[in-house]
Formats: sequence, C-alpha cells, structure tokens
Amino acid sequence: MPAKTRAQLLHEKSQARAKTWSNTLEGSRRKKAEEKRKKLEMEELERQKVDAEEAKIQLDQRRATIDRANKLLYEESDRMKSFHSKMMHCDVIAEREAQISLKGELKKLEQIRDDRFLEMEKQNYRKMLEREMKERETKEELSKIAAKAQKEQLAEYKEKRFQEVEDAMLEGELLRRKAIEDLEAERAAEKKRREMAIKAQKETQKANVYLKQIKAEDMLRQQKEEEKIQEYANRKEKMLQLRKQKEEEVFQQKQAARNAMIDAQAKRLAEMQNNEEARVEGQVKQKEAADEKKRLDKLEMMRRWEEDIQNSRQAQIERKQNTRAREKAEDAETAKFLAEWCKVLDKQEQEENLLKDAAARKLAEEHLKQVELSRRKKFEEKNSDKGVAEHAGKVMEADTLEFHAYAEKIIREYSAEGKNVIPLIKELRDFRKRVQE
Repeated sequence: MPAKTRAQLLHEKSQARAKTWSNTLEGSRRKKAEEKRKKLEMEELERQKVDAEEAKIQLDQRRATIDRANKLLYEESDRMKSFHSKMMHCDVIAEREAQISLKGELKKLEQIRDDRFLEMEKQNYRKMLEREMKERETKEELSKIAAKAQKEQLAEYKEKRFQEVEDAMLEGELLRRKAIEDLEAERAAEKKRREMAIKAQKETQKANVYLKQIKAEDMLRQQKEEEKIQEYANRKEKMLQLRKQKEEEVFQQKQAARNAMIDAQAKRLAEMQNNEEARVEGQVKQKEAADEKKRLDKLEMMRRWEEDIQNSRQAQIERKQNTRAREKAEDAETAKFLAEWCKVLDKQEQEENLLKDAAARKLAEEHLKQVELSRRKKFEEKNSDKGVAEHAGKVMEADTLEFHAYAEKIIREYSAEGKNVIPLIKELRDFRKRVQE
C-alpha cells in the first residue's frame, strides 16, 4: 500500500475518532447541536401528541353532537311522541291506582289504629279494676294487721301486768320472810345479851357499868333498827307509788301510740282514696286531651291529603296543558318547516325540470351519439335507485327494530313496576299495523 494512501486512511480514522470526543470544542458544539435537535424533536412529538388528542376530542365532540342531534330527531318523530304520550298515560293510570291503593291502606291503618285504641281502653279498664281490687284487698289486709297488732298489744299488756303483780307479790313475800328472819335473829341476839347481862351481874361494879353501857347501845341499836324498818317501809311505799305511776305512763303511751297508729292508718286510707280519685280524674282529662289531639291530627292529616291530591291534580292538569301547548308549538314549527321545505323542493323541481329540458334538447341534438351512453346511464341510475331503496329499507328496518326494542324495554320496565301497560301494547300494535301497511 502506498504511503500516501496509508496516511489518508490514518487521517480519516483520526477524524472519525475525534468526532466521538466530547471534551473538545468541536465535540462540545456537536453535543450541543445534538441536544438541541433532540429537544426540538421531543417538543415536536409533544405537539403532535397534543394535536392528536385535540383532534380526538374534537372528533368525539362532533360525534356526540351528531348523536345528540340524531337522538333529538328520533325523539321528535311522531311515533316517539305518540309512544311517550302513551307512557305518560300509563304513568297517570299508575299514579291513580297508587292513590287508590294508598287510600285503601290508610283506611285499613285507621281501622287497625281504632281497634288497637279500643283494645288499649279495654286493657286500661281491666287494669284499673284489678288495681282497685288489689287496693281493696290491701286495705282489708292492713285493717286485719292493725286489729291483730292491737290484740297482740293488749295480750302483751295483760301478760306484763300479771307478771308485775306476781313479781310484787313475790317481792312482798320475800320481804316478809326477811323481816321474820331478822326478828328471830334479833330475838336470839337479845336472848344472848340477856344471858350475858345476867352473867355480868355477878361480876363487879365494872361489869354493871358495862351492862348499862350495853343496854344503852342496845336501845340505840333497836331505835336504829326501827328507823331502818320505817325507812324501808317508806321506800317500799314510794316504789309502789312510782311503779303505779310508771305503769299508768306506759299504758297512756301505748294507748297514744295505738291511737296514733289508727289515725295514721285512717289518714293513709283517706289519702289513698283522694289520690285514686285524683288519678282517675287525671286519666280522664288525659284521655280527653289525647282524643282531642287525635281528632285534630286526623283532621290535619285529612287536610294535608286533600291538599296533596289537589296539588297532584293541578300539577297533572298543568303538565297536560304544557304538553298540549308544546305539541301545538311543535306542530306549528313542523308545519312551517314543511311549508318552507316544500317551497325549496318546488324550486329544486323547477330547476331540475329546466335542467332536464336542457339535457333533453342536448340529448335530442346528440341522440345518435349518446344512445349507448343514455342506456348505460339509465341502467346505472336504475341500479343506483335500487341500491338507495334497499339502503333506505334497511335503515327503516333498523330504525323499526330499534323502536321495537325500546318499546319492549319500556313495557317490561313498566310491567316490573306494576304499571298498566295496555296503552303501550296497543300503541306498539298500531305501529306494527302502520308499518305493515
């Protein structure tokens, strides 16, 4: 290989390798240019994407507008208006049947409420009788308990009184025995003292003095014993008086307690009777107030029902009037549109006649040259008319099927809701007859 060619190849390789470097001025410019190009391409792709989305949105909007227009035209057709009027008729019949059913149910509820109220009155009367019987039995039981308590108290008082008398007699007997024992002891002591005195007389003068002293002490002791006996007798008498006084106080307290118990029982019975009369009077007033409130509520409810029925009737009348006015306006607009459309058709027909005349004259002039062309044209027009007729028939058939499906769907829905669908069935049958004709 020549040296020049080899140098050229090496130079080209160096140039190619240098293009991949990014740390040179040329490489930096290439990198910036490449980044700018990629950025522009990305922006262009984003703009294209946005344009595509906008085009899709506009297409969807146009389709929605066309569908809405087709739907309006479809719903404004005579058969849809007639079918919708029959639907309204079915709704009115269903509303009337619902009102009749509601009225019957309300009558049944009123009867049930009256029966329940009568049953409640009977139950309240029975409860009142049972309560009176129980209260009477309670009063009799309380009277029996009070009489029994009085008898028990009297028996207890007698028993206690007898026990106190027996205790007093026993205490007197014990005192008598004690006095006899004391007297015998004193006699024994006296006898012993006398023996000692007789023995002491035989002693000296000192013994006499001692004897005198003993006698003086004996007389003093005897006097003290007599005073003690008198004091004991006085204390015994006082105790008897206090016991009698205490017994009288206890008897008076028991008598007062018994009288208080009898008065309290009588007062309680009187209060129970007064409370019962007040309760009965309150129940009577409450019953009268409840009856009056029920009567007013019933009148108010009947007034609201009548008002709702009148409002419903007025709304139906206004709805029918609005529907008739709208139908008249639509008929007027349709008549106006048909008149204008007939004028346009007449004008088009005149123009077509003029064109046909001109074409006929031209055809007459070139009859010989255009015989075959005319025949072919007639044949093509015939085929075209046939295709148009077939297409129109298919469109009409599809439209009829769609209307049938819509009508059957509405009939099934109304039937499921329990509405009268006879007007809809008759309308669908009449439409089928018109289609067949």
